[in-house]
Amino acid sequence: MKLYKALKERKKLVGEIAKLKQQIKDKNSYLTGSSSAGKFDMKKTYAELQAKIDKLVGLKFVVNEANRPIQEQIYRLSELKALLAFWNEVSVVEGLQSVGYSDKVNDYNVHIDEQERNDMVAEFQKKIDVVQEEIDNYNYTTDIPWGLLADDLPTFEEEK
Repeated sequence: MKLYKALKERKKLVGEIAKLKQQIKDKNSYLTGSSSAGKFDMKKTYAELQAKIDKLVGLKFVVNEANRPIQEQIYRLSELKALLAFWNEVSVVEGLQSVGYSDKVNDYNVHIDEQERNDMVAEFQKKIDVVQEEIDNYNYTTDIPWGLLADDLPTFEEEK
């Protein structure tokens, strides 16, 4: 399986696990005499939840091992995105500005003006795009041993 497909599978499993957990939370308690209570099989749903958790753990392990060669780029991408978000939030308000609905006016100065900030943001976006492209190429060309290694991992039930 290609790494990018494994990442999609991981995302799908996370959603399925969240849905099963929500079903268990919502349907564990029911009104006495409820006709829908008998239609929900708690044990089957819980077993399905455990099986999906086992699969997710195995998949996360295999993906993590496959990502070792590009771990630095993954961390770099994360930090670049954080910097991009940070600079997008930095105030570039300058000049005379009214305060609320009063007649008070404040005069603001900036160390980095809006144009310089926008140029920085554009540079960060270019760097992000380059690193993301490297990661995407790796994900689309890297095969992972999904199904081989995952079967060797202990399951949720075996750990009890």
